[in-house]
Amino acid sequence: MLEKWLIALDLDGTLFHTDHQISVRTTNTLLKVAELGHQIVIITGRSSHSSVPRLHSVPVGTRVLCSNGAYEYDRHNQGVVWSSMLPASSAVDIHRKIQHRLPTASFGWESMSGLSYEQKFMDEAGGAHTLEQGGVSEPIGRVDIFKLFVRTPEHKGGELAGVLQELFGSELEISSSGVPFVEITAAGTNKGTALAKTASNLGFEADLTMAFGDNLNDVPMLQWASESVAMGNAISEIQSIASAHAKSNAEDGVARFLENKFLDGR
Repeated sequence: MLEKWLIALDLDGTLFHTDHQISVRTTNTLLKVAELGHQIVIITGRSSHSSVPRLHSVPVGTRVLCSNGAYEYDRHNQGVVWSSMLPASSAVDIHRKIQHRLPTASFGWESMSGLSYEQKFMDEAGGAHTLEQGGVSEPIGRVDIFKLFVRTPEHKGGELAGVLQELFGSELEISSSGVPFVEITAAGTNKGTALAKTASNLGFEADLTMAFGDNLNDVPMLQWASESVAMGNAISEIQSIASAHAKSNAEDGVARFLENKFLDGR
């Protein structure tokens, strides 16, 4: 009897081709794999606003976990299934502490109603058009949030994540995904814990779970899954911890790997 696998997929740099869409080959492969009874889960740093419109071709029943595992979004019913949020009061305190430590910091955030950014954040990004958009959030302090974005002129990406990790320790989850800013979620809220929660809900354990990723925010789910797959374009940290390796996203690496594992290379 064919073992059924839970297949967890990051989007940018992994499932998405270089145009930030799912290729025809990858779409067809996912449909064939799902027909064999395997379960697909998308786990992305993106919000539902920018991820779901790009997922119209994935198999029915695909779970979508957004904002580094802060919530699951139901595409069919168009709503949040479960979430792990930073309370409004906590967001205010975090904002204050970061500004005290890093006076040049600017912020963005995602709440249930959408995404918002400070003007300085948008200016340093090169304009609002360069950032993920969707809905509009109320100001920090008035609403619970899924995720807080932080950027500074002097510290970027992983370096900034290190500074904030020193500031907050285990109080928060701080991640970087290859962009100049970092993303903060509630303590214990990451792609790994979200994958474990979803696997349990679906009746899977880690030994029949594989995860594909390319950047630092993928580390927790790659460490949880028994088969961790680094994309050919993945950063060195991901390459070093992975148990298997795929071609790059530009080469349909996810599709090629799944074809070889489940479809006899076809």
